[in-house]
Amino acid sequence: MSTDWDKYATPEDTRNRGKITKDNAVIRLLVGDVRKIPDQTVVHTPDLKTPNRAHTDVFGEKNPEVRVKLVRISKIVIPL
Repeated sequence: MSTDWDKYATPEDTRNRGKITKDNAVIRLLVGDVRKIPDQTVVHTPDLKTPNRAHTDVFGEKNPEVRVKLVRISKIVIPL
């Protein structure tokens, strides 16, 4: 799962990276909460080609149980 670290990007920056801006919402996930979900790893992976210093990956299978847990710890920052 590709995310942005809020230290380096605003919610608007994140939304604007989408192909069709109006089709993208932005949610907030706390890294500590994500890391409490079994088999999920958070790694800061800046993308130097785009450039996106904020780029961060959440590695691990996103099975239905993990998806429910991610939804439960998320907060909508910019709705659709």
